[in-house]
Amino acid sequence: MEGILVFVLGLIFGSFANVCIYRMPRNMSVVKPASHCTGCNNSIKWYDNIPILSYIFLRGKCRNCGSKISLIYPSIELLCGLLFLSMFFLFGFSYMLFPFCLLMFSLLVITAIDFEFQIIPDEFSFMLMIVGILTSFFNFMLGDTVFQRILNSFIGFFAGGGSLFVIAVIGKWLFKKDAMGGGDIKLMAGVGAFIGWEKVLFAIFLGSLFGSIVGIFLILLKKIIKKQEIAFGPYLALGSYIVLFLPAPNVVLNYLMMLEENFLVKYIFTNI
Repeated sequence: MEGILVFVLGLIFGSFANVCIYRMPRNMSVVKPASHCTGCNNSIKWYDNIPILSYIFLRGKCRNCGSKISLIYPSIELLCGLLFLSMFFLFGFSYMLFPFCLLMFSLLVITAIDFEFQIIPDEFSFMLMIVGILTSFFNFMLGDTVFQRILNSFIGFFAGGGSLFVIAVIGKWLFKKDAMGGGDIKLMAGVGAFIGWEKVLFAIFLGSLFGSIVGIFLILLKKIIKKQEIAFGPYLALGSYIVLFLPAPNVVLNYLMMLEENFLVKYIFTNI
């Protein structure tokens, strides 16, 4: 029952995520006016604004003008519900659940906006910094004692933002152009306040890996040119999500080294 409630809450937040994704890059208020059809500009009634269900009942069309409603809207709602549910499976119905659901909501909105507009709204990054630090004292992911948790949150804040800042400075010096956006720096500072310095550095590594792989494929498919910039925020967000389910980076490294050692023994040294 608790899981269902969390999932429904995620659907509701997903509906609000759609509002943020559409309005924030266009410098529009997320509060006023009320939700309305972008085709006929008529206000959407509450019973036509129920996450996912309204889309199904209306068959993906506006009740007033009949214009098509993008499938992206229910997809965002469903994805947000699933992200909230995954946090419930990870943390249970605990004090940590809501802050990390808020983290998921922020990463989802940031990913969607950055993909389309290549910007990361500062409002979400600053919110993550504040919430991550203020809730660090009961965030057992950051350590065993309250002191360790608060300290790790602050170190994660500086490690997440500082590491990307250093990369940005070096990249600017080497390539004579911006190598890292300020939005990415602030985003990972906020994420670092939630997950600590070890995991945030691991998240940056994974994000860089995913971004590089996608970038290479896009170049091979001739969708982009070699020097064309791509949105980095979505891959940082994906890396940040994945590390939540992984053990400490040193444990992962030891496991990979063990696999490498077993591979060398089994397939190379035995054939010498």
